[in-house]
Amino acid sequence: MSRARRGVAAPPVRRRRGRKPGCPAQSPDFGALRREGGSSARCCRRRFPSSRSAQYRAPARTNAAPLPSVPQDYRSQLPLRFAVSVGYWKDPYIQYFVRQAKERKAPEINRGYYARVHGVSYLIKAFLKKTECNCQIVNLGAGMDTLFWRLKDENLLPKKYFEVDFPMIVARKIHHIKSKPPLSKPIMESHSGDSLLIDSHSLDSSRYSIQGADLRFSSELEEKLKKHNLDVHLPTLLVAECVLVYMTPQQSASLLKWAASTFPVAMFINYEQVNMTDRFGQIMIENLQRRQCNLAGVEVCKSLESQRERLLLNGWETAHAIDMMKVYSFLPQADVKRIEGLEFLDEKELFEQLMQHYCICWASKDSSDLGLANIAF
Repeated sequence: MSRARRGVAAPPVRRRRGRKPGCPAQSPDFGALRREGGSSARCCRRRFPSSRSAQYRAPARTNAAPLPSVPQDYRSQLPLRFAVSVGYWKDPYIQYFVRQAKERKAPEINRGYYARVHGVSYLIKAFLKKTECNCQIVNLGAGMDTLFWRLKDENLLPKKYFEVDFPMIVARKIHHIKSKPPLSKPIMESHSGDSLLIDSHSLDSSRYSIQGADLRFSSELEEKLKKHNLDVHLPTLLVAECVLVYMTPQQSASLLKWAASTFPVAMFINYEQVNMTDRFGQIMIENLQRRQCNLAGVEVCKSLESQRERLLLNGWETAHAIDMMKVYSFLPQADVKRIEGLEFLDEKELFEQLMQHYCICWASKDSSDLGLANIAF
């Protein structure tokens, strides 16, 4: 479920424009931590309709299950935008989705996002290399993620790239794409065929597809993806960043089981919290609760072992999980030294604690013996 991408029952939460995937607990209460330690579809002939006359409107939700309880900055991309502006990594597309942050973000947060972006990217590119890009990617809870555009720039596009999120978020992203040529042009350049499909909460081209769906309902998800040419026989990479933690354990297990049973050759990447039963983790949870956000799936985030076990119990053949401090140590050290020189980090102990409470997990199934089980840092 949405984030993102990554992560219950409560009324829909209003979000400010320009927000994107992320994890609210990535920005904990530092004071406390220091003290404690749509319209009907239409075909468009190789161009996007003008957005001047069609302003963004979130599609109405009728007879729908309540959205998960999340804070207003859930999956916010503002910290990523700020980190990019400081020079932690390059992303020329994030500026078209997110306004520049008005306040500085703590160096601990910037380094945490650096490790997250590079860690997830490393696994994605390893999968693309193993499959020689003869595959598809499904970004679950993608929000305002820019991965499709970045992969195109590196000539690493899979055969098709799918994004899924709540319809209200998808509608906002489609509005940005339609109204900003630097976003729409790469989609058209990679598109083959005379027409592409656009409505208020879906966009489908030959290489890129974004769909509004609720990840808690696997049958709805599968129906929408197959409608837009999901190929269950292609090697498939599924990515979820701070998504599963916002689902109940039963709901996330259902999603994981669906993915494992649907694709014979697949890999699942999950980024979210871990070690949440210690005092530091409890403060993170309390901080979110004060912002009216409950992590419905936090009980699965007890340890790296509980994260691995969830994947194995739901049909995946191999599973790995490492905390983000370990990921940080595996990143190219020359670049790590560069970004450490961008800002002075006073709270090194806090940074290490924060990184030890997030993890990257990945699991695989490989009936074609492509070597997916060997992907590692």
